[in-house]
Amino acid sequence: MNTVFDEGKNILVTGGYGFIGGNFIRFLRDNFPQHRITCIDKDGYASNKDYVKGLCDKEYKLDIVNTLELENVFLTNDKFDYIFHFAAESHVDNSITGPKVFIESNVLGTQNMLECFRKINNNYGRFIHISTDEVYGHLGFDDPSFVEETPIAPRSPYAASKASSDLLCLSYINTFDSNISITRCCNNYGPNQHSEKFIPTIIKALKAGKKVPVYGEGMNMREWIHVHDHNLAVWAVATKGKNEVYNIGSGIEMTNIELVDKICTVLGKDLDESVRFVEDRLGHDFRYSVDCSKIREELFYEPLYTDFDDQLKLLVDCYD
Repeated sequence: MNTVFDEGKNILVTGGYGFIGGNFIRFLRDNFPQHRITCIDKDGYASNKDYVKGLCDKEYKLDIVNTLELENVFLTNDKFDYIFHFAAESHVDNSITGPKVFIESNVLGTQNMLECFRKINNNYGRFIHISTDEVYGHLGFDDPSFVEETPIAPRSPYAASKASSDLLCLSYINTFDSNISITRCCNNYGPNQHSEKFIPTIIKALKAGKKVPVYGEGMNMREWIHVHDHNLAVWAVATKGKNEVYNIGSGIEMTNIELVDKICTVLGKDLDESVRFVEDRLGHDFRYSVDCSKIREELFYEPLYTDFDDQLKLLVDCYD
């Protein structure tokens, strides 16, 4: 790893006990041991603080919706050189049954973060807002992939909350000249992902001898990227990017039933005997796919974990 900055930087990571944030902290510690890492996480149901045990210089258990507690973190620390904002409610199904917490965390929480960055951090350093490709809406089978200029058209409460936070970030760039980049990534997979997510759900069900619940007919399509590649891209945006939006993807697309079939093959299971089709999710987006030409051409980013089938073989041992 090319150490972009040899001197130690002061880095804040929100959502550092979560799947992507926790892997990002591990990425930082493995490649940039000189940096000082402060972690904020509310330690919710999907958190795993043991995954980053001993890796952070400071840790704060708090909800970013709590303005006073969040301000205290900024007031009692030196100015942060980089702020990586991973903290978010992210499970689409939960946003359908209870959207309020998504608005609170993803919109109001992000607004609190932006105000602390602007007023207490004095717009110093860089703010990287981690968003999602779901803000663009969905695609048909033959539609071209989303580009950064694609108008946002969120179709779930989760996607709407992330689109709202994206718009807040863009407004702070325009109004306050804040140094903010927004990343919009496709579906992540990798170690330490919470069991509610699709790939862990598949693996755990098959290992337990149960049938995998699949929405509709399993023909919805997703693009998958290894969490380590996502983190490489986030770091590239932080250190080389502009105050703009960057798509992050892998080009690895497949239907949900194709994904289940791949994991069945790894575990020696028969697909037809391992699946139960369930009523489709409300407003289920058909396909996501991002064009990441911009980050490849401008920041020279290339994903490393392109051997999806081999990575699945390694991943099945991570879940019981």
